[in-house]
Amino acid sequence: MKRLLSLIMTAIMCLCMLMALTGCSEPPNNYVGWNGNYQDSFLHDDKNLFSDTQRQELDEMIQQKAKELEMNILIYVNGTYRSDYETKDFCDCTYEAFFQPDTDGLMYYLDLSSKVPAYDYISTSGKAILLYEENRESIFSHMDLYLPSSGSSYESDQIYDAVVEFLNQLSVYANNGNTSHYYHDESKGTYIYYKGDKLYVTTRKPLRLLLPIWFASAIIGLVTALITFLISKRHYTFKAKTNPSVYLSKDAVNFTQKSDNHIRTYQTRHRISSSSSGGGGHRSGGGGGHHSSGSHGGGGHHR
Repeated sequence: MKRLLSLIMTAIMCLCMLMALTGCSEPPNNYVGWNGNYQDSFLHDDKNLFSDTQRQELDEMIQQKAKELEMNILIYVNGTYRSDYETKDFCDCTYEAFFQPDTDGLMYYLDLSSKVPAYDYISTSGKAILLYEENRESIFSHMDLYLPSSGSSYESDQIYDAVVEFLNQLSVYANNGNTSHYYHDESKGTYIYYKGDKLYVTTRKPLRLLLPIWFASAIIGLVTALITFLISKRHYTFKAKTNPSVYLSKDAVNFTQKSDNHIRTYQTRHRISSSSSGGGGHRSGGGGGHHSSGSHGGGGHHR
């Protein structure tokens, strides 16, 4: 029973040490970053609201902002009705269709479909998640000053000014973004955070979440080790040996002959395996079963 208890304690201690050491290794990283092609950023006018001149001007401003912030920017002026859920899925997938998953960037969806209430959406990816996630509602509230309320009429110049103001807001909150924070994309099970100067999009929790686990593991491991030591010490406590000569008289014992007789014979056999007999482990390739979509932050706003 004592031996079984010792084995259980040792297993617990090893498990705690394994949990602590897990966070020390380099986490897998799905982060892609930004490819530097600011010309890929643009405005998509699904509503056919702007003239060619206005669209070209807005494209130039968007590309200049993409170059400044070093991330992709897509502004989508929508004229098609979508539910709130469909809007989220549409924005995440549309961003990835143009810029690939887990790159740095965002998509701003302006709902001009005459839906009541209108539902605007910002989908973020990569570093844009950490820059704008905490300030997203502030951006939406500010944009309400420039955008028409649901069901009301508007002119192209009004939406033009709103797009320009949105680009200005990106610069404001890029300087105030909390890059020391982390974001958990629950739908993908991933965490987005900086480790030093490097951004990670990974299933591994950030260090700040692992520290309490490490601390608890260390305490449990130390307590388990102490209990194991005390049990072992108690079980293997030996008394001092007694000299058998105290029970014998030197005059009564007289060895007249010494002999060395083998009363048993043992043979030890070892099997020698040839090098060709080893089966070897089967190594299967990875891949397959992964979703193509990356991790996204963002959210919607009714107006």
